[in-house]
Parts: sequence; structure tokens; C-alpha cells
Amino acid sequence: MDLKKPLTFDEQLDKLIAHRMVISDREKAKDILKKVNYYRFTGYALQFRKDPSGSDYIEGTTFETVYHLYKVDEILRDTFRRYIEKAEVYYRTQIAYGFSIAKCTDAPYDQHYDENNFYNKKGYKEVMETFSREQNYYKDSLIVKHHKTKYSSKMPLWVIVELMSFSNMSKLYSSMYYSEKDTIAGMVGVGKDTLENHLHCLSVLRNKCAHAARMYNTDFNPPAKFTTSFLRKHPEIKNNSLFAYTLVLLKRLPDEESKKSLIQTVETVINEYSSDIDMNLIGFPENYMEIMRNNL
Repeated sequence: MDLKKPLTFDEQLDKLIAHRMVISDREKAKDILKKVNYYRFTGYALQFRKDPSGSDYIEGTTFETVYHLYKVDEILRDTFRRYIEKAEVYYRTQIAYGFSIAKCTDAPYDQHYDENNFYNKKGYKEVMETFSREQNYYKDSLIVKHHKTKYSSKMPLWVIVELMSFSNMSKLYSSMYYSEKDTIAGMVGVGKDTLENHLHCLSVLRNKCAHAARMYNTDFNPPAKFTTSFLRKHPEIKNNSLFAYTLVLLKRLPDEESKKSLIQTVETVINEYSSDIDMNLIGFPENYMEIMRNNL
């Protein structure tokens, strides 16, 4: 089967019009498509299709409405990116400290290079193979050059985690023995299974933000883990929704000031674009503010 034929910007607009999308200002719409890939843009129009398997849009669907959803997504990504950074720095510190104090107690203090100090040895090997490639990105940095010259390229874990991607660091935690997982999780006041899940969720959210992936009308994987009592109290929460991942970020922020700031920022964005957002498509229940405030 042939791939779809490339379309000019004008042909892209004609296609949208043919599928019943209303375009009031053609030149403005064309300028937007020059900046936002047609394929990316139409992802935000999925909810407006008459038939999920069809291409025609519900009568009255406007280009402007779809673009507003795109802008909401962009603002949310920018918001989450700022707060994920706070959590990322914090958990790099906790993981490096917790493991090093528990395991790296005898000279030459390089026990984090020994797979026998990890429960999931296959997972650990994959982490270190990935780190070898990641480290190569920083080969010209003073940190890498210093450790290459003085320590035969070996580094303390607290240096390694600063060069690792957040996703790879999450996998490093997953590879540890229960004892080290418990130690680190205890330091932040959460169970080891929950922390493992939340680190994975945050790495997914971070990657979506970094790569400008669509978060609106998207199911997230893995499903976020919460306590049974919390889920019983809030059956309205879908654990694969953007709201669930927002709660994960909220719970994993290191201080109350950051948490309050995140809540206020999310509320501002939601209120500003409330007429355009279908809250069900981001999993935000009507009482989302109450739930967030109760999880400071």
C-alpha cells in the first residue's frame, strides 16, 4: 500500500474543510499549520469526530477551538516540565545517597558497579549499558575527564545519577534489592512499590514534556499506583489519566511550597481555558481542586 501523498499547506486546509471543520480565517490557519505539523494538530481534533472510525467532524467544529486545545496542552507541558525538574533533582539525591550509604561502605567504594549488589541483574546490566551511551554525551565535560584520568573512568553514584537520564535512574531503582528500595522509599515517606511506580510515571511524563507529545485525550502507561484507601475514597480517579499523573507529580514534589505552586498554576490554566477543555479527556473530576489540596 502506498503512503499518503504529501499535501501543501493549502491542501491541508482544504482537507480539513472537506471534513467539515470551520475555518474563519484561512491565512491565520495556514500560518498555524506552518508552525504546527498537520498530523500533530489533528490529534487535538479527535474528540470532535462524528464517528471515531471516520474523518468528518461534528457540525460547528472550528479550527480555533482545536488550536486552543493545542495551546492548553503546550502550557500544561511547560508547567509540568518546571515542576518535574524539582522532583528529578530531589530523587537523584535520595537514590544516590540511600544506596551509597547502604552499599558503598568499603574501599574502593565502587559497589554500585557490582551487579551482585542488585536484585535484578539483567535490569542492572541494561541500565549500565544505557549509561555508557549517556556518559558518552558528556565525554568532553570536566567531570567525565576528571574521573577518566584519576579513577579509570569510574564515578561515585552521586556523580552517575547526575549524568543519567531520569528514565534510566528510575530503572536503576527498580533493579535494587528490596532492602535498598525500602531505605530510599523510607527516606521520602512512601512504600517501595509506590515509589518505583511513581518514578516510572514521572519519567513518562517528563519524556512527553521533553518531546512535545500530546497529553490531552491520552491514556498514560503505566497506570499510577495509589493506596487502596485513596482509590476507594476517590473512585472518580482514572489511574491512567493526566490527572492521575498530576497527582503523582504533586505527591513526589519535595516541599509544600512547590506543591501549592503547582496546584495554583494548574487551577489557573484550567480556569482560563475551561470553555475549550473537556475535563473527562484529561481525567480531571469536578472536585479536582479538593483532591489536590487534600494531598499536599
